Amino acid sequence: MRGAWLTDQGCLDLTTSILVTRRLHEEQTPYQHLEIYESPRFGRMLVLDGAVQTTEADEFIYHEMLAHPGLLTHPAPRRALIIGGGDGGLLEETLKHPLERATMVEIDGAVVRRSRQYLDVISAGAFDDPRARLVIGDGIAYVGDARERVDVALVDSTDPVGPAAGLFSGEFYAVLADRLTPDGVLVVQSGSAVYQHELIAMVRRNMAPSFRVVRTYAATVLAYPGVLWSFTIGSLGRDPLDVPSSEIARRTEGFGLRYYTPAGHDAAFDLPPYLRDAIAAR
Repeated sequence: MRGAWLTDQGCLDLTTSILVTRRLHEEQTPYQHLEIYESPRFGRMLVLDGAVQTTEADEFIYHEMLAHPGLLTHPAPRRALIIGGGDGGLLEETLKHPLERATMVEIDGAVVRRSRQYLDVISAGAFDDPRARLVIGDGIAYVGDARERVDVALVDSTDPVGPAAGLFSGEFYAVLADRLTPDGVLVVQSGSAVYQHELIAMVRRNMAPSFRVVRTYAATVLAYPGVLWSFTIGSLGRDPLDVPSSEIARRTEGFGLRYYTPAGHDAAFDLPPYLRDAIAAR
C-alpha cells in the first residue's frame, strides 16, 4: 500500500509513525496548523501542529474515558461544561447522560467546522442536539466571566503550549472549582503516562488546593505516542473510587460503550507502581 508516514513527535526520544494515504484538508488557522488525513489503520485523523488529536478508529477510548468517570462520580449531573473538544467526540459522550445542558467552549472555530465536514462520525450529531450549546471563544476567559454554575467540567485540550498552557494552571483550576456546584467534578486530560510524568504531577499539584479529592487514572489510546494516556479528576464531593459498580452499570445502560465498563472504572485508577512512584516523586 502506497502512502507517506505521519510522525507524531511525542517527546525528543519517542515518536509514533502512522501510515497515511491521503491528506483531505490543510489550513493554518489563527491558532494552529490543522490537517486531516486518511489512514488504513485509523481511518480519518485530525492533526494539529503535527500532533494526532483524534482518529475515527480509537476516538471512543479517549472520549469515553474523559467523559464517563467524572460524570458518574457526580451523583446527578444536570449541567456540563466542556473546554476544547472541537471534534465533538467528548460532547457526544457527555450527551449520553440525561443532562439539561452541555456547553462546549472551543477557541478555534476551524476545528469545529472541519471536524463536522470530515469527521462527522465522531460527533455523531451531537452538535445538533438541542441540549448542546457551542461557544467559539477562549475557555479561560469564558470560565472567568461565567456566572452559571455547572456540575461537571471536562477539559479536552492540546498539550500545555501556546493558547492551551493556561488550561493547566492552578489559577484556572481554582476558578473552575468556584464555578462548580457543591458536588462538582473536574476532569482533564493530563498527558502521556509514559513520557509526561512531570506534567501529570504538575496537574495534580495545581488541582490539590481546590479539590477535596484528586485522582489520576489511565487508558490505552492507540494512536497517541506511548499509547498509555492519563486523565486527572478533581472532586468537591464524592471520591470516584466510591462509585458502586452497580450504579455505573445502571446509569450507563443503553449507552453502547466500547471501552469503559463498571469493573474498568476502578481498574483505571489502579495505577502501576512505577507510575505512582514517578508522579509522587515530582
